[in-house]
Formats: sequence, structure tokens, C-alpha cells
Amino acid sequence: MSTADRRAREKARRRREILAAARQEFFERGFHHPTVDDVAARAEVSKGTIYLYFESKEEILAHLLLEGLDLLLEEMEAACEPESAQSPEQALRYLANAYLRFCQENPSYFRLIMAFDRGRFEESISRKLHSKVLNQSLRGLDLLARTVERGAELGEFHAADPWQAAGSVWASLNGVLVLMAHPLRQRLLRSDLETMFQATLDLVVRGLQDGSHR
Repeated sequence: MSTADRRAREKARRRREILAAARQEFFERGFHHPTVDDVAARAEVSKGTIYLYFESKEEILAHLLLEGLDLLLEEMEAACEPESAQSPEQALRYLANAYLRFCQENPSYFRLIMAFDRGRFEESISRKLHSKVLNQSLRGLDLLARTVERGAELGEFHAADPWQAAGSVWASLNGVLVLMAHPLRQRLLRSDLETMFQATLDLVVRGLQDGSHR
């Protein structure tokens, strides 16, 4: 192995170690309070070393966000295979439940995705990195839109604009996940996350099917 190869491997290893430390720091303490100094202390490196790999705290969070989006897309893409063996309704339900599983199994990544939506990350990270995050986010929505479009082509769904319909599906299910994250809201609604999610999914499916055979 050449000296250049060894250096590249060492650099990649150190970067992974910093991200692992940042993941622990942010997932344990939240996304707002920890600083780059805290990440450096957790990684047992100097603050200057952190800046050799990442320009800011926001850039570190953006890379963690990409990790979460990759996990979500793996779940959703697996739910779509094999597409030919599923009806559009089945595919839509599989996609929705893949999202639910992701949120239940990876609550910290889900909270980070929500924080990214609400925050001002676009102004805090490079245009290239923000574009990468946006493209990963759009891939999941595209899976939904293609499923709705296939349902419309087969006459099973009524959707003049599959992309808009996919956005409505996402908004509805995401709303349940955010709403039911608080125990008080579960008590007020006399329901739990799983029950409310499936009830909302049923309403969404029926809404797409309404008028599809007229």
C-alpha cells in the first residue's frame, strides 16, 4: 500500500470516528445545545481537527441527516420490491409502513429530519451539500409519486397530479408521527401511534380510490 493510500484510509477512518462521536453527542443531548467543542471532546481530538473534516456544526448534522435518509430509503426501496408482485394499494401501504418502522426504530434520525425541515440549514451549509440532502429527500417522495401514478394508470387511484397526491400522503402520515410523538396527545386522542397511523393510512387509501372507477 502506498503512502497516499495509507493517508487516505487514515483520513477516512478519522472522519468516521468524528461522525460517530457527533452522533452520540447530538442523539444524547439534542441538536441545539452541543457545540463543535463538545464533539471534539467526545471524539478525543482538538477542535482544529474537527475543522479539517467539517466546516461547521451544521455540516456535521447534515452528514448525519444523510445517514438517516439513506436508512429510510433502504427501508422504502425494499418495500417496493418486487413492484410487479404488488398492487398499487399494497405498494403504498408497504411504503407507508416502511416509514413508520424507520421512525420507530430510528427516533433520533427522525427528529433530525424534522429539525432539518424547520431549521435554516440551507443558509448554514454549502449549496452542494444542501442539494445532496434535498435530492435524497426527493427520492423518497418520488417512490410515493410513482406508486400513485401506477395506481392512476391502472384505474385504481384517482389522482390527476401524482406528485401532489404523494405530497398529501406524506403530509398526512408525517402529521400523525409528529402529533403522536407526545404522550399527552395520545391520551387526548385516546389512541396510540400504531392505531392512529393505520387509521390515517386507511383514510388516505380510500381518498385515492374514491372516484377511481367513475
